[in-house]
Amino acid sequence: MGTKKIVEPEVLKALVNEEQTLSQIAEAIRKAAVTTSTYTFSPATRSIFVAENLDPVVKLIVPTATPIRNLLPRKTGRGQATAWKKLTSKLHYGPTGTGTVVTFADGGTPQETTQTYSVVTAAYKLLGRKVSVGLLHVAASKDYLPVEDELIRIKTLEVMLGEEELIINGDSDADSNAFDGLLKQITTNSGTAALLTASGISVYDQTIFEAGGGATHLFLGPRQARALSDELQQSGSIQRIIVSDQTGAVAYQKVSAIVSAVTGKIIQLVTSRYMGKWAILGQIKSDAGENYVEMEDLIPLIKMDVPTTSFAKDSFVVEATVLKLIAEPYWYKIGGLAT
Repeated sequence: MGTKKIVEPEVLKALVNEEQTLSQIAEAIRKAAVTTSTYTFSPATRSIFVAENLDPVVKLIVPTATPIRNLLPRKTGRGQATAWKKLTSKLHYGPTGTGTVVTFADGGTPQETTQTYSVVTAAYKLLGRKVSVGLLHVAASKDYLPVEDELIRIKTLEVMLGEEELIINGDSDADSNAFDGLLKQITTNSGTAALLTASGISVYDQTIFEAGGGATHLFLGPRQARALSDELQQSGSIQRIIVSDQTGAVAYQKVSAIVSAVTGKIIQLVTSRYMGKWAILGQIKSDAGENYVEMEDLIPLIKMDVPTTSFAKDSFVVEATVLKLIAEPYWYKIGGLAT
């Protein structure tokens, strides 16, 4: 039987039309061109022709949660500052109240009492980040992922995280551009402890109850969330093992809420990375839904384009807001906690 050289045109044509032969050729080229130990093409000059497999969305591997900011009610503000009246005298009869009975005789006149009010004012404070992107960079990324959009996303998270920290630790005495946070505004009730306990929280809640409120939320750090779980587990108050028919036993350690021994209300636990050595117990809303603490926004969190004389596009991610602790006696701060 005669043979033909592989380089002859009719032989090459027959081979390249066979699927198996084509796959073998492709595999041979791949092995010859790629150095698998370094994941670069060999020779290296070939790498310039290969598109970079880069995900356009930046993966955020840093803390981004703002649980307290997300929880607080928000309302629209007006003017240069917000102001509200606080009733500071108690209304019940007794030595610590009005001291005046509510009874009166037939044909008589009910007795009149007076109350004490105070006016609280708080100026709106600006929070923000600047975003500046060169116009050449904008043009180069328009068909990929607009670089400005990605930067706005990251800077918005920066502002939200900054607000979360200010809600807890803001101090206008230390920074005149900051609003006062909960730790600064809570002045009536405070205490110290090394580790939080369920019974200790009820003691703090009793103080709030005697002032007229009843705690609904506890802001705490991760170490104190662990301390509550450990204390309740050791006392047998919680079961930390869940039995599953398919996967066996699953350990469960999270305590999301406790019931106040004083009021019977469920106190939600909110863990924030920025509580540090502090915990804050308080009532966010009244039983009727009235806000006892709120954020008041003169400018909601927005992106604003601003003029520039450079070859760039400048924007501000900004908000103007303030924290209003309306029912301050219904809040309690606990310091000196282990971290």
